[in-house]
Amino acid sequence: MKLRIRFTKEGPVRFVGHLDFMRFMQRVLKKSGLDVVYTGGFNPHMILSFAAPLGVGEETVGDYADVEVAYRDPFPLNPNEIYMMRDHGLQNDELPPAPPAADMLTMLNQASCEGVTFTDITRIGQLRESNAMAIVRYASWDIALADTFLAGRSVEEMAAAVMEKETIPFRKVTKKADKTVDIRPLIVSVSAPEQEGKVIPGMSRHLLLTCAAGSSQNLKPATVLEALAADFGQDFDPYGFRLLRTELYADGLVPLGKIGEELV
Repeated sequence: MKLRIRFTKEGPVRFVGHLDFMRFMQRVLKKSGLDVVYTGGFNPHMILSFAAPLGVGEETVGDYADVEVAYRDPFPLNPNEIYMMRDHGLQNDELPPAPPAADMLTMLNQASCEGVTFTDITRIGQLRESNAMAIVRYASWDIALADTFLAGRSVEEMAAAVMEKETIPFRKVTKKADKTVDIRPLIVSVSAPEQEGKVIPGMSRHLLLTCAAGSSQNLKPATVLEALAADFGQDFDPYGFRLLRTELYADGLVPLGKIGEELV
């Protein structure tokens, strides 16, 4: 059975890079006691994948990992899913029933550390179109702005400066190219929060952003802020904000945690 696990990554653990965080997650899964499935061959590894890796220093309260576990799938399987399970040496009817979802969350949280909390588990299909990494299209962010970042500008002004424009040209410089691209089509919404965000000393203003994310199209929040600074004629401070990812979405802005079947 394949599970989608929702988790947080907050506090000092945000400075752990993605590869090290993957190793941490593998240790948590081992320590938890869940029966995780491994690949075959001479170098077996956990069948584990993440929806969209975070950058160093970024936090999240809505991230996802997909993991294969050796428990009986209680939902109907199509022939392709049965074949994929057998490819890992699993026979659904011979597997033990899965622990209740609440018990699995408890097992994971007891094996975790401060800042990483597992909040939800759903069952997903075996096929690639169910894979979180393949279906993620958008992300929402809570951006905490330093009091010195675009000082004198309210978040309402910033949101209007983005949403009222039809195009937002941005100069993109890489090792291979130097070109100007329009980032406006990648922005779904920018707004001021209706309630106060996470309290961070020296960062009293918050900006909410929903934008493209994933392998096909991806927009970094820092790019939007850099374009805003240029629009207001101010210097861009790359250390003048703090990023909290609040959710990941598939097509139609459907949260990844809503795709799949609820486990009891």
